[in-house]
Amino acid sequence: MGQVIAYGIITGAFYGLTAIGLSLVFGVMRHLNIAHGSLLMIGGFVAYWAFNLFNIDPFLSIPIVIVILLAIGALLYKGLFSHLDTLPEGHKINNSMLVGFGLVWVLDNLAILFWTSDVRAVTPSYTGKVFTLLPGVRIPIVGLAVIGIALVVIFSLHLMLTRTYFGKSVRGTAQDRDAANLMGINVERTYLIFFALSAALAGIAGVVAAVNYSVHPTVGFEWLLKAIIILVLAGVGKIGRVFGAGLVLGIVEGISVYFTGPAYREVVGLVIFILVLLRRSM
Repeated sequence: MGQVIAYGIITGAFYGLTAIGLSLVFGVMRHLNIAHGSLLMIGGFVAYWAFNLFNIDPFLSIPIVIVILLAIGALLYKGLFSHLDTLPEGHKINNSMLVGFGLVWVLDNLAILFWTSDVRAVTPSYTGKVFTLLPGVRIPIVGLAVIGIALVVIFSLHLMLTRTYFGKSVRGTAQDRDAANLMGINVERTYLIFFALSAALAGIAGVVAAVNYSVHPTVGFEWLLKAIIILVLAGVGKIGRVFGAGLVLGIVEGISVYFTGPAYREVVGLVIFILVLLRRSM
């Protein structure tokens, strides 16, 4: 059971990393970016290319992935999502979902064009190596890196949102866009940077997915479902709660595999999703 929980923590850390960008953008901008998973997929393929073409360690390729996904996120916001900012909240959510679904088709098919539909994985020399934490509990080196990256991302985001002027502008626009604009905050620039940052967060999660799991052109939708479940569990825009919800989901899934086998692993998350929705509707 200790081994099951250890693997559940690793999986949960990845789930939290997957969901954090989606949660923040929805909480601040009210854009439900369905293409978040496709951005994750692109990040995984960039790490795969960097490793196979230039022999760059996947975790060392994270800065490259961040720069590329920042640029992609900024272009997507300026070209598509910025036109939705003046809509009422309900219309903004609905239309951002429609835009996101269209992006999924475009990005996934472009990925098939560039990388084919084969499943890819990044396998550095330390893949498969473990160390013994406790008797009977072994932690993979890659899994430890996943937890470390997730903690660094969560802590960095917390500092940015609470200790910087940009973080104050983000929180101000989240509370009241019009009031923030009257107080001198450049709302459009804040949204642009924040949306690009969410794309970069998806790219970081994509690097982790390429090393710890695998990537292929349609893998983004699989991770998007996990991110939406965590978004419902944690609520909107709470960094610590998103990470905590990811850990809970990962551990519960791991325990369910121990008792029922891997065939029902995905069912557990969906059951939790439905129960939480029912509880909040009462």
